[in-house]
Amino acid sequence: MIARENTTPITASDAVKAGTMPPAPWRDPNIKYSGPTPGPDFTFTATPSPTATPSPVPQVRIDGVRTDRVPTPGQLLFDKTRDIAFMDPLNWSVTILKKTHKLTVYYKGRLFKDYHAVFGRSFEPGTKLWEGDRRTPEGVYTIVEKHPSRRWEWFLTLNYPNDIDRHRYEQLRESGEVPKEDGRPVGVGGRIGIHGTDEPELNSGNINWTTGCISVDDHDIEELKRILPNGTLVIIKP
Repeated sequence: MIARENTTPITASDAVKAGTMPPAPWRDPNIKYSGPTPGPDFTFTATPSPTATPSPVPQVRIDGVRTDRVPTPGQLLFDKTRDIAFMDPLNWSVTILKKTHKLTVYYKGRLFKDYHAVFGRSFEPGTKLWEGDRRTPEGVYTIVEKHPSRRWEWFLTLNYPNDIDRHRYEQLRESGEVPKEDGRPVGVGGRIGIHGTDEPELNSGNINWTTGCISVDDHDIEELKRILPNGTLVIIKP
């Protein structure tokens, strides 16, 4: 979120009238943007058609390459956003599928974009149980912090462990299933998040190498940190 010296709530309408709208977070330098200002102006520009009908397929540049790929429903909806709705974490969500190495972002319930991801290096399936088991958690979490990382470009911290994780861990500890170090059970763990990679070859090869985090390519983590506000819902599935 953007810090303000004045703590009085500012509505989207007030921001538009005052001309203080923040820039849209997701902008590709290779795409020509147009639209009213202030406010996000993420617009795919269609190639002019020599005839009125039929309408041409939008021509856009994605990752620097001109393509006929049609913008996703979420990107088109984002394009129509003319207020600060894109800063509201309730308008964003992330679904992660470990089995298919996929991280999917939704904007206002519509598909925005798919990203490739890899996970914890444990050969045991299932969710994270305790510190050091090298598993990626499964469940419902939120992004609670974003900070730069020398090793991984950016780190988007998740609120692991949540209440369910803690309850599961306590049951395992009481039953004696949690391993011990120096005579004491290891902890439930923490510092789980979404980050970039210093092992791009492993990422591209679908090789899970982290100690429990979700790793995406560096250019993807740069994009994710721009578009996803703190508080965004993240659902991790097997």
